[in-house]
This record gives sequence, C-alpha cells and structure tokens, in this order.
Amino acid sequence: MRLRPTTALVPVAVLALTAACTAGPEPAPGPTGPTATAVAVEPVVRTVVLDGEEVELEVGPVAVHGDVAVLRVAAPTQTPFLRFALWDVFENLSSPGPSGVRLVDTEEGVVRPVARDELDRAVMSGNSTPGGPATDAGDEAADGDEVVYAAFAAPDAGRVDVMLPQGGWVADVPVVPADDAGVLTVPPEELAEGGVADAPVVPLEAYTEVVGGTVRARQTPEAVTVQVASDVLFAVDSDLLGPEAEAALAAAAAQVTAYPGGTLTVVGHTDDVADDAYNLDLSQRRAATVAARLAQVADLSGFDVTVDAKGESQPAVAGTSPDARALNRRVEIVLVPQGEPEAAEPVAGELPVAEGPVASGAEGVSYQDDDDTFTVRLPEVRRQGRYLVGELEVTHVAGDSETIDGTLASGAWDARGEFDASLQFAATNVTLLEGDRRTYALDYVRRVVGDREIREPLADRLVNVVPLGGTRTVTVVWPDAGQESVTVDVPVHYATTANIPFGGPAFRLTDVPVVDG
Repeated sequence: MRLRPTTALVPVAVLALTAACTAGPEPAPGPTGPTATAVAVEPVVRTVVLDGEEVELEVGPVAVHGDVAVLRVAAPTQTPFLRFALWDVFENLSSPGPSGVRLVDTEEGVVRPVARDELDRAVMSGNSTPGGPATDAGDEAADGDEVVYAAFAAPDAGRVDVMLPQGGWVADVPVVPADDAGVLTVPPEELAEGGVADAPVVPLEAYTEVVGGTVRARQTPEAVTVQVASDVLFAVDSDLLGPEAEAALAAAAAQVTAYPGGTLTVVGHTDDVADDAYNLDLSQRRAATVAARLAQVADLSGFDVTVDAKGESQPAVAGTSPDARALNRRVEIVLVPQGEPEAAEPVAGELPVAEGPVASGAEGVSYQDDDDTFTVRLPEVRRQGRYLVGELEVTHVAGDSETIDGTLASGAWDARGEFDASLQFAATNVTLLEGDRRTYALDYVRRVVGDREIREPLADRLVNVVPLGGTRTVTVVWPDAGQESVTVDVPVHYATTANIPFGGPAFRLTDVPVVDG
C-alpha cells in the first residue's frame, strides 16, 4: 500500500518576505516554543517498507540542542505505527518507540545509539513522553502525519548517516542547530522527564576469521588483535610448532604487515586444566616460539616486538566446556599500529564449499525454512565512507507462518562465541567471504556487565517477521577492504563441539557489485 506524502515543511522564505514587507509597529513577543526556521532544513525522503507497508519517510533533520541532538522521523501513518516499526524491544522494554534507530559516522568510525534517561530508558517518543509546546507545534506542522523523535549524542559533522530497523540506511541526513530546525525538532526534556542522562558514542570494531576459526582478528580504533588457536600451532603440552602452524602464522603475519610499523606484543594463553605455574610457563614458551617464527616469515623491522604470558588468567570466554577451553588456548598478537594500513592484497586461499543454494546477488536464491519458502536478493552493496552497506531483500514466497526467527542469526551467540539471547533474531550470520577469510558485520560494545562485554552488531537486530507475499529489508554493515565485488555467505553455524547447527538455512550470493553510495 502506498501511503500519501507528508507536508510538514515550513515555507520559510515566504514567511521572511512577508515579515519584511509588512508595515506597522513591531509585533508583541509570541509564546515560547519553536519558531519558523531561519534556514530551510530539508529532511531526507525515502520510500521504505515497514511492517509490510510501503511508506514514504522523512528522516531528519538531526537538531542539536547543546550536547544532545534530536532526530525527527515522520510519515503519513497513524500513531503508533512508527513507534512499533522502529522499536528495538531489547533497547526499551517498557514502551514502543524508535529505540532501534542508530546514527553512524562513517568517517570517525563511531555509532550513536539512542540516549538514555536516569532510569536507563531510551529518550524518545513513547508511552511516557511528557510532550510540551514544541511537540504540539511539531504535530500541528506535520498536518496529521505521524512524527517520532529520538535523542542522541550530538554529532560533530554537518551530516550523519541513519540506520533504521527494517528501513535500511539513510545517508547524509543534515545536522543543524535547534534554532534552525524550528518546528522540526523538540527539546530532549519533552521526550523524557529530566532529559538525557547518558548519550553514548561507541567506536565500531571489525572482526574477521580464517574459515574454521583458527585465526581470528579484531580491529578497534586503538589496536589490532590477532588470535591464533594453540591447537593448530602446537601439540598438547608442547611449545614446538606443528605441521599446520605455517598457514595460520602466514595469515596472522598478513594482518600485521599491512601496517608500516608499531608496537607488537605476542601473548601466550592457556586453558585451566593444569596448575597456574605450569600454564604460565607453557604460555611463555609458546609466545616466544610464535614471536621467533613471525620474525622469520615477515619483515618486523618496523615493529617493537615483546613477548608476554598470561597462562590461564585471561580467558577469552568463560566456562570449562571443551569449546570454551579450545578458545582459551591461544596465542594473541596485539598490534598498536603507527600509520595507515596499505591497500589490502587479495586474500589467498579458496572459498569454502557452499553449504546451501548459490546464485548471483542480482538473481537471488530461494531457500526453505520449515514449511515456508523465501527468496533473498542483494543487487548491490554500497560504499559509505570506510564501510560497505548491504540491504538484503527477503521475500516470503509461500507458506503459512510470518515468522522467520533466527534465519539470519548465528543462534544466540555473537561473532566471537559469546552467548547473548537477545541476538537470536539478529542478522549476525551474514558474512563476506574473500578466499578463506570470513568477515562478520561490524559491532560495538553496547554495555559492560561485570567483566563481560555485551556487543551489538551493526545489522538489523530483530529479523523475525515477513508477511506472506511481502518483502523485508535487512541491513548489514561490514568493513570496506576495497573490493569491486563481494560474496555474501550465510553458513551453517555450529556452536558446540557436538556439531549441533544453530540459526537458519545456509545460502550464498556471489558477484555482488560494490557501488559508491
């Protein structure tokens, strides 16, 4: 269903001209609240499908109120349509509202989730929104259209990209002073009693692994950490490199030598099977062996190299299961780089055998999920700053159920194997394949509970409903390695050594062109 366009913009130039040509005494001061904008502030207009309905959205402006900015989203719908369509229930349990919207700065490499109040609730349009004169004026200017707002930490740039649940990626949304936005904004205090208590700005991180998980790399703004599984490097209780070590160390060296230099620390870790002293000594010897071999296979002359050992004191994951202990037996190569990385070389290694249907991104694949049939297409991937944005088109072709819970998820685990039940509906298992290297969606640390980091993917969080005959957009964002085309792979995900699969059916989309956004 195509819904009518909105009519919320104020004809500012006409207002200004009328004021200039009107004779008579100065008018008395008007009531407090928003005024007509001093400069026309155009939102970005995009037609999207939300909850099965085709809707023309106005996104923006992002109006700056001191340290806080308020994003406006409007559509010719009736409340609470937008509140439910843009809601991330895991971000705000108490009320529907646009808690799933995120602001992304593709140059700075940071994401801004919705701000929180003193009770850790999202500061946004919702059931408990107090409202006020600015809200009333904005509703009047919207002329019957539905308007929702969400507060964020104020961006530094004049434009910012907006990621919408179901609605995809909206680039170059204007960031303006609140005075210029006029009736197209409200102060944060009209969204939550007491306003904003916390407005996070979180760095984005990239995670890749060699297929099979033997070499894992995480890139943050400060460092690159490469984890090499000890089981592929050494035999049990040994510090002598085994026959499979060379390929793993070559992959690790490629991550390091992409940079001209820096500080390089090789750190040994073990599981908790033996006693502390034995594990500390073993981890020290293994780290020294890896550092020595790295110096032989790569030019480390630009790096200050040191060796360290942690034994069992810093596990990668909690637990004593065989899976957890295998992840904890590792050697970490921690690089604090100096300078920018060189252009990426083509990744060696062959693509793993596909585990499901394969087709070009433009053609799309068809797959079966229980008694329902779906198709998935990805005609292109857009380059936005230093990232690649994919908007998969998931269409429900046949069947009775509207739910697709977990189809694109890696079960209830994040990319590093940490359990998080809230991710069981997220698009965490949509990866890029280049040779034998798999790249997961960008992610970030949303909160810290004790010594555990809770991560959020820069991908749609709640992919759980596609009406029969309808199409849903699923957005996933990856780091840009300079490719002209990509292969998108949704593999079978195994979360235990018992080889029990989690998540949905596997499929692969090839030859997806990368275009400038």
